[in-house]
Amino acid sequence: MENVQSKHQLIQTSALRNSSHRLYARYAHLIMVASLVFSDVLMICASGVIASSLRNILLGPGHQALLNWLPALALLFTLVFVFRGLYPAVGMGVIGEFRSLTITISMIYLIVSSFSFIMHSVTPLSRLAFVFMWVLSLALVPAGRIMIRAILARAGCWGEPAALIGPAALCQEIAERYWGDLKTGIYPLAIFSPFDQQNGSKTKIPVNDIKEMMRYSASHHIHTALVIYSSLDELPVLRERYQDTFERIILIRENDDDFMLSGLSVGEYDGSLSFEIRYNLLDRWAQRQKRVMDLMGSGAGLILLSPLLALMALLIKLESPGPVFYRQKRMGKKRKVVGIVKFRTMLVNADQMLQEYLAENPEKREEWDRYQKLHEDPRITRVGVWLRRFSIDELPQLWNVLQGQMSLVGPRPIMLNQETQYGDNLKHYVRVLPGITGMWQISGRNHTTFAQRADFDLNYVMNWSIWLDIYILVRTIWVVLSRDGAC
Repeated sequence: MENVQSKHQLIQTSALRNSSHRLYARYAHLIMVASLVFSDVLMICASGVIASSLRNILLGPGHQALLNWLPALALLFTLVFVFRGLYPAVGMGVIGEFRSLTITISMIYLIVSSFSFIMHSVTPLSRLAFVFMWVLSLALVPAGRIMIRAILARAGCWGEPAALIGPAALCQEIAERYWGDLKTGIYPLAIFSPFDQQNGSKTKIPVNDIKEMMRYSASHHIHTALVIYSSLDELPVLRERYQDTFERIILIRENDDDFMLSGLSVGEYDGSLSFEIRYNLLDRWAQRQKRVMDLMGSGAGLILLSPLLALMALLIKLESPGPVFYRQKRMGKKRKVVGIVKFRTMLVNADQMLQEYLAENPEKREEWDRYQKLHEDPRITRVGVWLRRFSIDELPQLWNVLQGQMSLVGPRPIMLNQETQYGDNLKHYVRVLPGITGMWQISGRNHTTFAQRADFDLNYVMNWSIWLDIYILVRTIWVVLSRDGAC
């Protein structure tokens, strides 16, 4: 009797889940678009209110023309975002969306400011408040989108409903990957696989015979398919087979290495399918852009942060004997040895202490070998703990950036004794300047293994763009303030 009840409960739970999935699938696009519109309007209005308040604090009470124009501005932003394909922006990618938002927002403010200048007698907008609102919008609109996606993804209400087509076991693995991070924009609802490839596998996502594909997809409002393929020769056949069932088909190949596809774009030359590989960091114009950003960022940073740097130097000197700065030899571009500058966060005999500590605590040896860090490092001073927690110890490296030895963003500087651990990929790391911050800092910091950090850096080198640098710098500020992954 208990077995019968258990089976009945399982069937009920499955039916409820299937029903809720079907309901979500029917309104998924509307939910995603409406949530992003809500977020954008809220952030644009918030930017206007904060900008107007800042203007009044600095210059005294003034007219409220900007606040009166907020509804019209919010509507304008929404309409332009629609034409720019920013709703729901599924498949655009984080960097692509960030780039499009930055350009679109700046264009709108440029057009509105020009119109305001021409019609100044009719629409007297405060220039200072307008500039504040533009800067705030560049930060708040992307931040609002990140938050709304995270909230809805946690509730299981984000992503384009999709079917996976291919061998059942592999489809289930891919489905679980997307289910683990719905913010990617794919919401797996069903698997379609030939009967002989199902292998009796069980999963929370239904596995259906491929013959049921058209009927099931229509009844469950699935318009996107992820199709597993093994050869490019299959493309014409796959297009013909699924074009009458799905509006959008995404091809996935088993065991593709993400980094091997880095910098690869698909194009068409005279009717022929072509693949283009670009290494942006080798482009001379791109290198000049990156250097200009480094000079401006490091110069401004050293000037603005000089009071903080002086205070930290004083605290270090007062706590323990020894130099304020610590210069460590690291491998830089073209394997050139660079002396990177940091605030000293350890006792002066740190290297000797490490060897003695690892000899006395063999269980810590594995942690050191895996992360090249210790969670509770006895060598770190009390001031050093706080410097590391907020990454203040890295700030003197702005001087390395100004000298052209480092970049604001780049791969992690390689320690000389770690050269062999990078293997054949070392040639990619030494093609560019190491950075103060990078992909690993915004992807878990000290919670990541050495191998993961190396993979993050390789991904950065192969996929670099100026927009990726800007995105990493913005994310770094948030990571540092939130102490995400800090020691």
